Amino acid sequence: MLDPITQFYKKYAFNNGLVKEVIGGERYLAVLLVNGNIGVCATLGQTVTSVIPEVFDLNNAAHRILLNAYYNALFNYDPNYTEDKDIFEAVDFTKFKTIVMVGNFKPVVKRFQEANIPIFIFDKKEDEAILQEMKNQMDFISRADAIILTATSIFNHSFVDLVKNSADYASIYILGPSALMHPDMKEYRNIKMIFGSIFEKHDERVLNVIKANLGTRYFSPFSRKVFI
Repeated sequence: MLDPITQFYKKYAFNNGLVKEVIGGERYLAVLLVNGNIGVCATLGQTVTSVIPEVFDLNNAAHRILLNAYYNALFNYDPNYTEDKDIFEAVDFTKFKTIVMVGNFKPVVKRFQEANIPIFIFDKKEDEAILQEMKNQMDFISRADAIILTATSIFNHSFVDLVKNSADYASIYILGPSALMHPDMKEYRNIKMIFGSIFEKHDERVLNVIKANLGTRYFSPFSRKVFI
């Protein structure tokens, strides 16, 4: 099983002529296409630049982030999104017994807490009392019937292992502005729905947030939350 970035690069390559600008920040990298589409990818502390490499190294985290943002811009605007819903509105989580979240999505966690729905959360970049120990992650993944998976797993090489270790009966939901909203992603095992974001074309507000080294909650008001 090829990881998504490798699979997309082999199938769709990278067309430099489609790119108008690359904007690198401490929290996100954005790719602005000539047609105005904006794609983003979280950096998770990786050092990224706005320089497009002559040759992409698919083991280089910065190159993978750039490719993720590029495919985000290239494909996320294609589907005909019929309605805007966040993950908690679109999925009935009361029907699941064991829900695991990979990536601490605090606004979503709050929704679960308010609804009194238990959830087990893993995030290797954070250290909070609410989080489970990372050493137990795969054990929980193997037993979960619902998995909310951060879209950053696509670039950071953890996606394939998490998907492969999920139970046959699991439903996996990919979440986050870094998500690739393309039907090819649904071909991976157990992927049921993908929740991502799109922006107004040429939206300087989004680009300025990323230039200012700010994160999701600062550009989220300028986004449209969509899903496939």
